[in-house]
Amino acid sequence: MPDAGAVRARGLGKRYPGGVVAVDGLDLDIADGEVYGLLGRNGAGKTTAMRMVTGLVRPTAGTATVFGAPAGHPEAIAATGALIESPTLYPHLSGRDNLRLLARYAGTGDGAVEEVLAEVGLGDRARHRFRSYSLGMKQRLGVAAALLKRPRLLVLDEPANGLDPAGMAELRDLVRAIAAAGRTVLLSSHLLGEVEQVCDRVGIIHRGRLVAEGEVEALRSAAAPTVAVVATPLGLARRTAEALPWV
Repeated sequence: MPDAGAVRARGLGKRYPGGVVAVDGLDLDIADGEVYGLLGRNGAGKTTAMRMVTGLVRPTAGTATVFGAPAGHPEAIAATGALIESPTLYPHLSGRDNLRLLARYAGTGDGAVEEVLAEVGLGDRARHRFRSYSLGMKQRLGVAAALLKRPRLLVLDEPANGLDPAGMAELRDLVRAIAAAGRTVLLSSHLLGEVEQVCDRVGIIHRGRLVAEGEVEALRSAAAPTVAVVATPLGLARRTAEALPWV
């Protein structure tokens, strides 16, 4: 039987009521142990694609598998940890107590809590309340929550959103360490500079379609020359640009 890889999607699509197409015919192949970046502007379909891979959203077309198991199947869910958008944790509880509560539902013990706190570098702040954390610390605690099950695949949706340069650097180091431990990482961003520093390969998604894929340097080399256009009024220029399929 051929290796199914970590993530495989074929013709994956999601159409919402009213005819809104969020993802359209997406094909993905992510190898076991790879760090793969899904790059696109806000509204491009990144979050919906990740929700389908993690089984949180059911596709209306196509299929997705995680280590050979259908997305949403118990085997796929057990193999996947995810931080989709911002972590939703109890502000009045400490970081440690938040994780203990999640560990109880996940069926893991306090030992796993201490392990993931150390892994994300929050061991010395674990007793502090979540509401006192900086945005970067909150994101790292969210990653810790996603690691509680010791998943083979970690899915991170826009993990650097809102972080200052120091927070982004800490997050990059964390992703590198997670990958070095042998896990597969799928992360999304609208910032090329973020994904190029940690990802083995990048897929560019636009209006729900994968329009380019490869190593960052190869994509840079293959990119068409850009043209800057100055136009007024700004509102009309923006509407005109958004109507163009290649913008």
